[in-house]
Amino acid sequence: MNIIFLEAVQIHGGARKSTIELAKRLNDEGHNSVIVDFWGNCSEFVDDVKANGISIRILKKNDTPIAIFSSKNPVKIFVNITLFLSDWFRLKKEFKSFQKTFKPDVVIVNNIKTNSILRKGKDYKIAYFARGWFAYNSIGFLKKLMFKYNSDYFIGVSQSTRQAIYTGGLAPLEKIFVVPNAIDLTKVEQYRNGKKKREENDPMVILHCGGFLPAKGQDVSISLAKRLKDNNINFKMILMGAVYDTPVSENFLKKIRSEIIQAKLEDNVEILLNQKDPYSIFKNSDILIHPSDTEGLPRVIMEALAFEMPVIANPVGGVTDYILHNFTGYITTHNNVDDYYEYVHKLYHDRKLYQFIANNGKSLIVNNYGKKNQVEEFDKIFKKLGQ
Repeated sequence: MNIIFLEAVQIHGGARKSTIELAKRLNDEGHNSVIVDFWGNCSEFVDDVKANGISIRILKKNDTPIAIFSSKNPVKIFVNITLFLSDWFRLKKEFKSFQKTFKPDVVIVNNIKTNSILRKGKDYKIAYFARGWFAYNSIGFLKKLMFKYNSDYFIGVSQSTRQAIYTGGLAPLEKIFVVPNAIDLTKVEQYRNGKKKREENDPMVILHCGGFLPAKGQDVSISLAKRLKDNNINFKMILMGAVYDTPVSENFLKKIRSEIIQAKLEDNVEILLNQKDPYSIFKNSDILIHPSDTEGLPRVIMEALAFEMPVIANPVGGVTDYILHNFTGYITTHNNVDDYYEYVHKLYHDRKLYQFIANNGKSLIVNNYGKKNQVEEFDKIFKKLGQ
């Protein structure tokens, strides 16, 4: 089957890495997948696609995507709108030309930008791949219309995402499929073989992995760090993630840095920005905390469990697909620092409990989130798309 993953990448995060891995797995199974990117302005993403041996087509090379509301000046906004529409028509034209040559059976999109240049009812099916949490009430009216009337099928990464799409009235259940993320366990084991042996006096390493945005909960982690320090827990906390080229992200990072200094946590909390090799940090971490406000099926939790790292997380999106409380990890009351502290305290003082949780989490990933599971689920969808 010929498959196009249509992208408009600005930052190369976990969702994009999952797309590349999926395209490669489908190609390995005999499908013909290509990645088509709007502008090709994220060189890290483009390089990663090429490194995995996947064909990539850039529709309109542009180092900086057009941001309509980059200024509050009405004249500038009008100019940006004009430039955006010109850009949009060019993208649509270039995709149509490539589509005629490639002849896709299905085009997979994951946002409204990419969906907007397609037209339902052509010679291909449009599948909207909802990788994040699908918060229906936060979607504008026009976007809802696009989702509902310009998509043939929906694919969610978790059952909670599927239910959100259905209850929002965007599609009947028979047109909403679930394909969970998958992980390369061979790569994980290669890194785990280099794990440092933990000595008795070593601090417990607590990892928080996520972009620096208020919704990702780094401020909750700082509150937890204060509590741990006040109670003489021997720990080190790592805040690892991307800082985005937006005022919201940059200002939030400044706020977190300021809170660390004010609480005198400089010796306990380390910030790692835009880490190129996250597994080198995973392999020597002991616990993952995930106080996020919104998720689809977070890749970072899957990776942590594969590294036999217990996870403590908010019950958002597909987190509960992974975390069965007291068995594969711990679910907190949303952003409740007392809960986070209680579960860290348990794992810190009870090594037998720690190993029980870690083993169960690893077993869950091995048996349910391998490459074979993901490809088999996609093959089922492709059979239905071909009907």
